[in-house]
Amino acid sequence: MELTKEKVESEDSTEKQKQNEQKLVQLIQNRFIESRTIKAAEEKSWQRQEDFYKGNQWKSKPAYEGQIQPVTNICFSIVESIIPQLTDNRPQIVCLPTEPGDEQKAEILSKIIEYIWDVRDMDYKLILNERTRIKHGMGIYKVFWNPELLKGLGDIDIINVPLDQFFISPRAKSVQDSDYVIYASQKSTEYIKKRYGKDVQADKKYEEIAVFDDTDDSPRRDNKVLLIEYWTKENGQIRLVTIAGDTLLRDEKEFYKHGRYPFVAIPAFPVEKKFWAMGVLAQIISPQMIVNLLDQQILDNARLGGNGTVFYEATAGLNTKQFTNMPMKLVPVQSVQGIKQENGLAIPNFIPNHLATKKRDAESVSGIHDVTQGKAPSGVTAASAILALQESANQRVRLLGRTLEAGLKEIGELIIELVREFYQEERFIRILGDNYETEFIKFKADTLKTSREYDVFNEEKGQMEKQMIEIDPDFDVRVEVGSSMQYSKAFLYEQAKELHKAGVIDDQALLETVKFPKAEEVLQRKQEMMMQQQATQGGPPQGPPDFNTFAENAPPEVKQAIDEMLQQGMNEDEIMQTLLR
Repeated sequence: MELTKEKVESEDSTEKQKQNEQKLVQLIQNRFIESRTIKAAEEKSWQRQEDFYKGNQWKSKPAYEGQIQPVTNICFSIVESIIPQLTDNRPQIVCLPTEPGDEQKAEILSKIIEYIWDVRDMDYKLILNERTRIKHGMGIYKVFWNPELLKGLGDIDIINVPLDQFFISPRAKSVQDSDYVIYASQKSTEYIKKRYGKDVQADKKYEEIAVFDDTDDSPRRDNKVLLIEYWTKENGQIRLVTIAGDTLLRDEKEFYKHGRYPFVAIPAFPVEKKFWAMGVLAQIISPQMIVNLLDQQILDNARLGGNGTVFYEATAGLNTKQFTNMPMKLVPVQSVQGIKQENGLAIPNFIPNHLATKKRDAESVSGIHDVTQGKAPSGVTAASAILALQESANQRVRLLGRTLEAGLKEIGELIIELVREFYQEERFIRILGDNYETEFIKFKADTLKTSREYDVFNEEKGQMEKQMIEIDPDFDVRVEVGSSMQYSKAFLYEQAKELHKAGVIDDQALLETVKFPKAEEVLQRKQEMMMQQQATQGGPPQGPPDFNTFAENAPPEVKQAIDEMLQQGMNEDEIMQTLLR
């Protein structure tokens, strides 16, 4: 009887556990439907924006056979003009100490972040996600611990999360204040069996949520299943529940010690009281459509009305077969007095004028003007003036750079937290020097901890005592992406040249500013040459002649050139530099 009672209790417990699991699965499925519903309008906009970016901009059929539907893809041009300005150079993610004595630890963490950036190919992933952010308004990353990396040792991983696979709770304004976060991806049933040890039924639910084209090259598409990661916060701790179909695969509480969702969402242009931000294409589609329509009208006019018409009577004796190569239309009429030719009509001037206006409107809305695309403005020839205009015109892109900095800062913070939690075993970290010299350092998370002595009250003895307490110091993260904007960089180089010419900075500062390769070797060779010149001449090297002395002793043709340059507004240093080249 006792064994039977225990067996019954065990069966009841198992049945109750199954019921709880099914309730949990049902809860997740309901919340998945809820989050999909509030996101439907955004997904519709993304699909339209993606079509315009790819040049698929005409939804209507041609009005007549052979009608051209032209596309001057301003959307593509503007998006691809912004991306290099944000990703040209690698962002600098630096860890900073918050207390004295932690400088070396902060430097090591900075090198670990750079190492993770390298091995996870983040330079390429950044380009892909920045393209998504500029087009659709949001770029999302997942920063997590991947136990399968490094042959089972595990390491920090960073992946791009497609927008159509990410869902948050209604009324959430950011990732971290959301009641829950759902990441849905398509996996094979074989992967589920290998990863979680459970058999699941294939489904086609992923096709229901896919907004962008799914180019899956797998020969089998009947073995796919929608894998849902459901992340939520309970009592300040992260809980992860993973399901596939109606099957519960994993339920883990206190998943990460840092208590934050492992997702970072970087907006392009944030919208007040909304999570999903606005991209550049949202404002360019309207002028793009007008440009396409006006282009089509110009082509229709040139093709149908611009070639002219020949009216003829049947009794005029006109052999129409002899006019096969003539672009004019032949129209038979009853009364035209033989043959009459009407020239084509020119298109009204306001149409091409309005076309040019809408193209300028698209540039104005996006903030990408001719000068930011490397085209010199008319009437401006001085390099410094052009660079100043480019720098001023780059303000809209700099705003995108600021939001990118905030997102990368959050990525750096998550990397540091994962290092604290999972780098418990000693491992080698590869570090690259300035000249790509490779160095390896040993590291484990315990080296970040610090033991400090504190005064603690002992209740038994009734007095204060010294006690060593181990603490884990805090670190700040700073990110700089502004230097990667090409015009900011060029403007800085031009400033350095002007300051060097004026004698404000020396040769070393100039080479450091432009990041000249092997600058130290160049400076050393220059110093050696100056020393050799000094030894040969028996004194210090002679500088350039004085301007007044040079002008007085110059030949007549040189004096005339000096006068012309002075009239053009050149100063004495510029004239000397020009003549002594």
